[in-house]
Amino acid sequence: MQEVTHALSDVKDLFPKVAGQPAPEVGPHQYTPFPPGVDPMVHAVQEVEHLKQLSQTITHTPTTPTWIPRADSFVADDAFVVRVEVPGVARDDLKVLVAGAECVVRGTRKPTESTEKLRPMTLERTWGPFERRFLLPAGSHPEQLSARYQDGVLELRMKVDPKRAPKEMKIELE
Repeated sequence: MQEVTHALSDVKDLFPKVAGQPAPEVGPHQYTPFPPGVDPMVHAVQEVEHLKQLSQTITHTPTTPTWIPRADSFVADDAFVVRVEVPGVARDDLKVLVAGAECVVRGTRKPTESTEKLRPMTLERTWGPFERRFLLPAGSHPEQLSARYQDGVLELRMKVDPKRAPKEMKIELE
């Protein structure tokens, strides 16, 4: 019994690494019977060992995006505007940076904490780290980036100078 208890503890530790979410609670009424001739104890321990080996071969950082928020981007004569839907993300969990010719929005939506003993039936709202990248239009002024967060929407606005944009020219093909 000690081996099974240890195996279940290992599964709870491995589950977030492999699935990116905490392990769900499984009650006794949710167990599936094993076919005749299969020792459930031996099978459980073997499966946990297999999961341990598998998790060691998976190489990902904890900051790997687990979801991608929806976004709209707009260009006006003098501005570049991006609106990113990030409901449930705290203002302190958002980061905006400009890297080269890209504007990068990163953050984390944390799972809801509940004091009740709730077992999930369906989970549709993704949580965890996210990242969105937006290519900046020509003539952008990244030093003039402003950000506003309201009602779960992050709006980024950057001045664009159409005079700094590259000129279009027609090239005749030979």
